[in-house]
Amino acid sequence: MGPFVALVLLVAGVVIFTFVASRYMGRGRTQDVERWAEANGWEYVGTDPVLAQRWSGRPFGIGLDRTARDVVRGNVDGFDMVSFTYTWRSGAAEGDTRKLGLRRSAHVVALDAIPGEPVVDLSPEGLREKWQKLFGAQDVQIDNPAFDGQWLVRASDEFFARRALDARLANIVMLPDFHGSRLRIEGPSVLLWRPGRTDVTSLTERAKRVADVARIVLPMEKGGPRFESGGTIDGFGIPGLT
Repeated sequence: MGPFVALVLLVAGVVIFTFVASRYMGRGRTQDVERWAEANGWEYVGTDPVLAQRWSGRPFGIGLDRTARDVVRGNVDGFDMVSFTYTWRSGAAEGDTRKLGLRRSAHVVALDAIPGEPVVDLSPEGLREKWQKLFGAQDVQIDNPAFDGQWLVRASDEFFARRALDARLANIVMLPDFHGSRLRIEGPSVLLWRPGRTDVTSLTERAKRVADVARIVLPMEKGGPRFESGGTIDGFGIPGLT
């Protein structure tokens, strides 16, 4: 056997091993999600193509081959919740050809509701976000140095964003459960996501945090600004919420 043939066989073996290992690990993660759902009274759905198209902000609406897998649905403090692994491939379609890149994933925990307006997006302020601010990217400031230094805030309605980001919400998103995550409010929908596949070890707490945010920003009673806790805030209801 010549060196070239040996090299080809070695490369083929590595590729096959990587493929088999990734399939095995994927099945293991799915079983973890199924067991978590059964233990916590949630419904394991598996896949739901509608979820991959429901939202438009990052991580949604980019790349190709978008899917939602490891989907589970449940209820937390009266809020219908959904958790899933959103996957996509970087790349673009050009005519009849597709240029595919790496497959990426994000763990999403959200209120199981159709998104709307207004939109408030909170992303951790890393190096990229600091550069974006230098070049004029929107950042709603609330005069809280700790919050303003950690989060970049974009909003379709700055007035609503300032009202939503009261002391309660600003304090909640400073908790460790939000570190490394992005939070977005889209009308009656609230979603929390971070890179990577579904992590069942943090799913319970992340779902509770989404409920905490929803309790602040969503009216609990149709047609009125009354909240389940924290009193009332005049004019704080989301426009168009039914």
